[in-house]
Amino acid sequence: MLRKKNIKIAIVEDNVYENKSLTKYVSTICNQDIYKDFSFDIASYTTAHDCIEELDDDLSILLLDYYLFNPHEVETLNGSDVLDQVKKHCKECKVIVQSEMTNAQTVKQLMQDGIHAYVDKNVSSMNRIGAVIQDLLK
Repeated sequence: MLRKKNIKIAIVEDNVYENKSLTKYVSTICNQDIYKDFSFDIASYTTAHDCIEELDDDLSILLLDYYLFNPHEVETLNGSDVLDQVKKHCKECKVIVQSEMTNAQTVKQLMQDGIHAYVDKNVSSMNRIGAVIQDLLK
C-alpha cells in the first residue's frame, strides 16, 4: 500500500472573515477524493506571531497576507517578517502572498526573496489562489 504524501498548508490572514473564507475554500480545493495521493493538514492563523510560533519544518504551502495587523501585539510583523522565518525553518515551503498592496517595489522584492506567487486581493483572488494550489499539487 502506497503512503499518501501529507501536504501541510498554513493560512495567515488577520481579517477573521477573510481567514475563515479562505480556510474553507482551501479545504474544499484540497479534496482527498480528487487528490487521492495526498492527505491534507490545514491550519489558519490571524497573527504573524502565532504562525511563526507554530511553524513546522515540513510546511508545504503558506498562504500569507502581507499586511498583518493585531492591536494586541507589541511588535507588528508583516509578510516579509513571516517570509524570513519560513525561509529559515521550511526550506521547501511554497509561499503565496495575497495582499491589497499597491507598492510594486515591495512585490518585486517579495518575488526576489523567493515567494512562489503573488495574488492581488480582490473578488477573483480565491479563484487564482485555487489555481496556484492545484498547480502545486500536480
